[in-house]
Amino acid sequence: MEENNLNAAPAEIQPESATQETVSEATVEQVSATTQQPMEAEQNVEVTSETVTEQVATAESTPTAEQTTTPAATEQETTQTTSEQEREIRRGKRARLMQAFAEVKQAFQENKPIEVNVYSRVRGGLRVFYKEAPLFLPASHFHLKKSPTDEELLEVVGKNITVKVHEIQEYDEGSMAVIVSRKKLLEDELWDSFKVGQVVEGTVSSIATFGVFIDLGGVEGLIHVSRLAPYRIDNLKEHFKIGDTLKAVIVEVDKANKRIALSRKELVDTKKWPATEEKYGVGTRHTGLVRRMTDFGAFVELEPLVEGLLRTPEISWTRRLRRPSEMLKVGDKVEVVVIDFNAEKKTISLSMKRTQENPWPKLHEKYPINSVYEGKVLQVVPQGCVVSISPELDGFLPRSKMKKILRGNKIPLKQGDRLKVYIADIVPEEESLILGLAEEEEDTAPRSAPQNPKRNPNPKNYETKPLSSGMSIMDMLSDEEREKLMGSLKK
Repeated sequence: MEENNLNAAPAEIQPESATQETVSEATVEQVSATTQQPMEAEQNVEVTSETVTEQVATAESTPTAEQTTTPAATEQETTQTTSEQEREIRRGKRARLMQAFAEVKQAFQENKPIEVNVYSRVRGGLRVFYKEAPLFLPASHFHLKKSPTDEELLEVVGKNITVKVHEIQEYDEGSMAVIVSRKKLLEDELWDSFKVGQVVEGTVSSIATFGVFIDLGGVEGLIHVSRLAPYRIDNLKEHFKIGDTLKAVIVEVDKANKRIALSRKELVDTKKWPATEEKYGVGTRHTGLVRRMTDFGAFVELEPLVEGLLRTPEISWTRRLRRPSEMLKVGDKVEVVVIDFNAEKKTISLSMKRTQENPWPKLHEKYPINSVYEGKVLQVVPQGCVVSISPELDGFLPRSKMKKILRGNKIPLKQGDRLKVYIADIVPEEESLILGLAEEEEDTAPRSAPQNPKRNPNPKNYETKPLSSGMSIMDMLSDEEREKLMGSLKK
């Protein structure tokens, strides 16, 4: 029974300063000395320096098959001899045990590693020995990962491994419980192996809005969103998922703060254009994301490293857009069709409006000629105004259709003004809608006030011919000259 107790692991190691993780794993399985497998019938005991000394002494005092008894010895002599041998063995074992624990304690104080022998696999971890001293290695401190497999733990049984003393609990009666760890050693070795510029491989452990975390074998590195690719990636979860294996380059190592910065941009071949004419030939339809905006169009990403230009006139059939931002914004998902593909120049021209049927041939059915609408001025140019008559249709009101409201050369309208207009003409071939001012607008338009209200240059039965400037001869005479002229005509 004493031999069984010698092979038993501590039932529960609960040092006062131990962490919750250590305490929960300090309960261990009872393991057979010959098979290292759990034995349900064995009794749990506390592994301390005192109990192990007594167990070892009792075990060694038990006669083995190689030892022979003296047939002539009396029972009393045998008992006396055995007692003396036991006491001698116990004293020697206790001295060696105390020396071993003293060395363990010194290693703990100096933060130095020690080499131990793995004796057996027990519940919660491994039972190990430093010389005569029994120690406990929790499973959570065996590897950098929190939960090593049972196969990984059994693989080291009977082997020597290097550990560090994690915690020592001394009791009043002189006994001692020791917990060791190899996690810190493995972590230090791993951090020392990381070098800037080194290519590493790991699995995606988590995904955040600002980047992707990679497990590098127990240590996590971050690939910031700006370093994931040479192109912008907005929704990371559309491109990566937990468990993916990725390669990355180490760009920064901060051992003190346990941080590793990684990058994938250097591993993406930007020289090779992945677009092919088979996939992006003229007429093919695609869904893309608006990435950049310019005054002349929007750049749409069709796939990583493949962008096409959507020019402003190709955005809408019936809207007169000055710039794409009037209808699109960065991040919009759009349906487009390829209207030009150039593999040599690596350019693709796109159209958004051609994904729909051209409405111009039948536009007159929905917007008949001379039909009146309330419009909103979108833009004023020297030639006229762009006027929106519905959310889907813009037309052009030329100067020639607003003569009665003109003030010299200046158009008396501004952006945002509302006015009544009518459909004057539709030219499907030119995708052009010509508007005119409705009669109500012309009749109610303010007239120019006369330069001199008191002046009446046109008597009865007298007409003057306007000059090219719009002024008559009478307007050029003074009042005195005009009276003399009128008096001579009456005579």
